[in-house]
Amino acid sequence: MNENSEEKPGQFGARSEPWEERSTAIVRFWCSDGACWGVPFSQVVGTHYDPEQQRLLIECSIGTIVVIGPKAWDFYDAFCNQKATLIKADGEEILTVTMALRGDGSAT
Repeated sequence: MNENSEEKPGQFGARSEPWEERSTAIVRFWCSDGACWGVPFSQVVGTHYDPEQQRLLIECSIGTIVVIGPKAWDFYDAFCNQKATLIKADGEEILTVTMALRGDGSAT
């Protein structure tokens, strides 16, 4: 266990593995066009949820991810807690997932 780790020894019981399991630092977005985008949580600049449109906008360094559907809020809640690490439209609860790349081509 790393000396700088936040967990206390024995918190997860006796383990002999040489690593610690943690949530992923990257969230994957399977877009409706079949493309998959991976975005580090640290690259998220801002978010906006519109309950009337059931639409979530996630602004990141390369563009804006748009999630639309009745369960967009539930995804947003899990995303904010870094528990949701993958999303894909199912046509019912999540209708579409799209990526709108920055118009100027920058990825900063």
